[in-house]
Amino acid sequence: MKRHGVIILFCLLCSLAILAQSRGKKRHAPATTPADPPIIDIRQIDFKNFAYTIDNKSYKLRDGYYAETIAPNMQWELGMVDGPFYGDLTGDRKDEVAFVLSHGAAQSPNAAEARIYTLRNGRPVLLATFALVDSVNCQIDHYIHLDDGMITVERIYRKDTRCDHNEVTDYRWNGTSFMPVGATRRLNCRCM
Repeated sequence: MKRHGVIILFCLLCSLAILAQSRGKKRHAPATTPADPPIIDIRQIDFKNFAYTIDNKSYKLRDGYYAETIAPNMQWELGMVDGPFYGDLTGDRKDEVAFVLSHGAAQSPNAAEARIYTLRNGRPVLLATFALVDSVNCQIDHYIHLDDGMITVERIYRKDTRCDHNEVTDYRWNGTSFMPVGATRRLNCRCM
């Protein structure tokens, strides 16, 4: 009889211990913070307030612009000068983004490049970069145009630091890279 009483008492104590632990967990449950919603569309990323790497250095744009002093009375600047433009350029029925970054010493001939990003696993991935201008005192209204899965790129070629001519090339994604489609068209300079 004693043995049965000890077993019953032991079972009651175990039940009370389990009950006390489960109530304690309810009282001390950690506070949860809402997680950021997953990025499922490239348009959710603010590329005008984004960090870019140029010549192995990272620069963070603020409202499409960045500047830093590199010497007394001299600034280096980076700016988004065209775009962003959205469209499906890879045939996956999801938009990519394309835009143009201009960079160099302020008030002097700059370099410009078009960049195309896609979204993979919720993160922007650089697909391609097209050099557009190298040390030319010339800007045009639009360097790139997206239409029907194709990107049209207009480059400026120089003679000294002035524009010599422009060239327009259409590109289409072939599954691994952007390839030219058709012949490149040569134009007279159309600097603004």
